[in-house]
Amino acid sequence: MSSKKNAAFLVNAPLKEVLFELRWNLDYIPSQRIFDDPGFDEAAMAFTNSCQQDFKKAIILKPPSIPITALAYQVTHRFFKGAEKYPLYQLGPGVFTVNDNNKNYKWRDFNKLIGSGTSCLRNSFDRELVINRVELRYIDSVDINCLGDTDKFEFLHKHLNISIEPYKFVDGNLKGIRVDRTFEVGDQLNLNLSIATGVDMDTTEEIAIWHTFVNNRVPLTWDSLNAWIESAHDLCSQTFKKMTSQKLYEYFNTKV
Repeated sequence: MSSKKNAAFLVNAPLKEVLFELRWNLDYIPSQRIFDDPGFDEAAMAFTNSCQQDFKKAIILKPPSIPITALAYQVTHRFFKGAEKYPLYQLGPGVFTVNDNNKNYKWRDFNKLIGSGTSCLRNSFDRELVINRVELRYIDSVDINCLGDTDKFEFLHKHLNISIEPYKFVDGNLKGIRVDRTFEVGDQLNLNLSIATGVDMDTTEEIAIWHTFVNNRVPLTWDSLNAWIESAHDLCSQTFKKMTSQKLYEYFNTKV
């Protein structure tokens, strides 16, 4: 990997969204075949109050007619600093997320949002939450023609290190791809890559879009969470630098 790939912040980064997601164990009620998050409604109200200093605007997504037990691991509340813009917190039975975009993103600031949000989360429940799943995800996209007119599959191969071969048994031209890969890294992390081609809805230009996300392979405690988050971020960062060509990385670090 080139030593030049050491920028702390890319001025033309391809980042569309970064999100952290934490899930905790729910109670299963066999007789009703549902999952329950005891005290969730009270916790959601407590979270609103405890985070109100920074995230003052709360939006409830759950229709009143739907019971909370029907929405396990689905977002029911969103919390904004104002005007429904990034960054935001999201909360639902068994799930909490922190979301931000390229305009605001710096890892140190985003990590602080995670810390503040998970602290509010723990303080909002009257029981200790048992962590189930944790994920850190980056969603990036770039115009295929950003470095000059080129075939999209050539771009993927040359600048994102993704090799694509058409199926010999199909009598037709390959039009688009979606590739998903999962790798075990060390003894605690899964690295997941999802790469696809598509069309930008605003510009109608062809784009490459890729998700880089890390989740836990082993149970985590609240004491081990911060170290895991740092490891997940380091893995995402190094993967991004290794997969992008020097030319594309320089494009991401050049004002346009």
